[in-house]
Amino acid sequence: MAGLTRCRQKPLSAEMTIHPLVNIPWKTGGRDPRLGLDCVGLALAHLHSIGVNVSVPPTSSLLNSSRPASVLALHPFDRATLTANSLVFFADDSGRPAHVAIYLGGDKFLHTLQGCASRIDRGLTLFRRVGLTPVAQITPEHAQDIAAALSIPGLGWATAILLIISIALSAATAFLTPRPKIGQFRNESGRYGFDQLWTQTNPTIPLPDLFGAVSVAGNCPYQSRVDRSQTPGDPPHQKANKIVILSQGPIEDFQFDSNQIKINGLLHSDPHWHPSGYALNPDQTKAAAVDGTIGSDTHRPSITLYTGAHDISVPVDIRAHYDRNFPVYGFPGCAYLVARLVDSTKYSQWNLIATPKGRLCRTFDASGFIRTTITAEAVGTGDGTTTRFKLDHDDIETISSLTVAGTPFSPISADHQAGNVFHLNRTKGFIEFITPPPPSAAITASYTYFPRSWTRNPARILIYLLTEKINGKGFPEDKIDWEAANALQTHCDELVTWQTHAGTTTEPRYRADYALDYRKPVQDHIRAILDACYSVLIAANGKLVLKPRAAAEPVFAFDTSNILAGSFSAEMMDRSQRANRFHIFYHSLETFSAETEVVRDNPDDQADRAERLGNDGVVEETLRMLAVSTQSQAERLGETMLREDIGSRWIVDFKTTVKGLALQVFDIIEISHPSQPAWTSKKFRIESIEMDENDYLKITASEYVPNAYI
Repeated sequence: MAGLTRCRQKPLSAEMTIHPLVNIPWKTGGRDPRLGLDCVGLALAHLHSIGVNVSVPPTSSLLNSSRPASVLALHPFDRATLTANSLVFFADDSGRPAHVAIYLGGDKFLHTLQGCASRIDRGLTLFRRVGLTPVAQITPEHAQDIAAALSIPGLGWATAILLIISIALSAATAFLTPRPKIGQFRNESGRYGFDQLWTQTNPTIPLPDLFGAVSVAGNCPYQSRVDRSQTPGDPPHQKANKIVILSQGPIEDFQFDSNQIKINGLLHSDPHWHPSGYALNPDQTKAAAVDGTIGSDTHRPSITLYTGAHDISVPVDIRAHYDRNFPVYGFPGCAYLVARLVDSTKYSQWNLIATPKGRLCRTFDASGFIRTTITAEAVGTGDGTTTRFKLDHDDIETISSLTVAGTPFSPISADHQAGNVFHLNRTKGFIEFITPPPPSAAITASYTYFPRSWTRNPARILIYLLTEKINGKGFPEDKIDWEAANALQTHCDELVTWQTHAGTTTEPRYRADYALDYRKPVQDHIRAILDACYSVLIAANGKLVLKPRAAAEPVFAFDTSNILAGSFSAEMMDRSQRANRFHIFYHSLETFSAETEVVRDNPDDQADRAERLGNDGVVEETLRMLAVSTQSQAERLGETMLREDIGSRWIVDFKTTVKGLALQVFDIIEISHPSQPAWTSKKFRIESIEMDENDYLKITASEYVPNAYI
């Protein structure tokens, strides 16, 4: 058992012990503040300063003891009950205790990382960024438990990884860039070519990939010849087949909300086409699909919809059996429709508009992609000829077991290509055998798959674009900062209330509806989705981090103790370039994704600048929000930028002497400096971080405007 002596409590508060124990250099095994400390030594020094002396035995005497490892479980971490002078213990990514810090109260933590001087962090954000998770807290009253916990082998070896930071350009990162004049765009980028909403017949135009809900007109690769044996006036009318492909990938549904399919501007159900309108998905019989006899109706036009859902066989539309000019049976993996047109006087200029619900994206939480395990699924029964069978789900991660008539089968491989083997198509979710399973042989499989669902959440779409191997950047799952991604997902889903001309709306904060054109690089599309949620993509500690520009708490405080002498400068921004009127162009679902404009301005600021600037004091900025589809979201984004531009007056530049500081752009920091005596922990938002030739971090930050974010 560790030795313990207790002295009379000294009348020192946590705040009074800050300065003597800040900026003490790191020393492995250090126990003397004059020579250097590690995190255990820092904890002991702090305890000594408040009258608690703890003796930590050598690690070798504890090798066969379970006491150090088990003591942390007696004091689980609970942020709500954390009190000043408590020691907080952290585990690394493997779950091993690796670090200890002192809680000073007021959300301040005193600690030191390997190779770095001791410092005070605000909150737990910077700890988590270097892979440290709080697992236990022990108050000074439990000194024996503290002694045991500080004896845990390996405690104190947490390392601060220097950050390499890059930014994916988005509107959110352009706060300090020169302001363009009206008519120019800060985030210039093209929109998919189909937004002219005219059904194309052009084989050179690629199909879009749809996310969220987007109005498209599609591309028609085929229309059959008109039946010349009939004339427009004959009772049977002239009929023809037409294929229109809407998306290069599977979709959830052809109709979003109440948006029905329109043909030449009329609903498909309009009696102009037939007293009963177009029939959707009629029974696949010759009479229904070819002759137009559907129920009691005759010569009724029809549309059959194919969402592109994965299946073993290619969808076969019955029209293919009766029209020798029909070139293909289907378009596997694509969302398309086959129309049976009736009466050539009504379809000579046939143009379709649909607003489908687009791609399904994987679901995730703070730990990564969500996985679901299926046990002993009855896949099917052999018939002696069929070799391919479909699982109930797509996007398969692994098959843990597969049996045919009770006999185990294994995946085919380079070394195992004969006998009881199978091939798995992970994307489409089907298995294929070399030899057809015999008749009546039951096929059973247990497997894990990734659930997918339709979404308009920008974070979900961004993760799709970052991780998909074919359609995205193909980054592996372990390269994503999942806590940050999940935080952005939650941030986007939070309900906000906003007043528009049509009344008060309550809706998710950010949504994205987007048609992706693969003629453009994926990073252009990532940027468009980032713009929709006013966020940024950065790389830090080998992870991709999604981060919103939003209201937040400070993560660190800077003053003369950690700002490099002579490096600090503060100046007022040039307001002549700060916009007080924003023009936001977005693609409104109310007008079938046509580009629409909203304006947000501040008349008071314009009046204040009128005499100095002329032009009635108006400074304008224009942005295109390619993935925004609602007026309220466009207005809220414009209002946020407007409040930032008007409310943020100061910009600071400085270098910090603190090493291993896991700061990121958009972090909120506090600054106190004698050159600005009116500032007391004034809040700023980091706009950029650079490393100079001497390995000092150079930080540029703008004045934080807490009421800017909606």
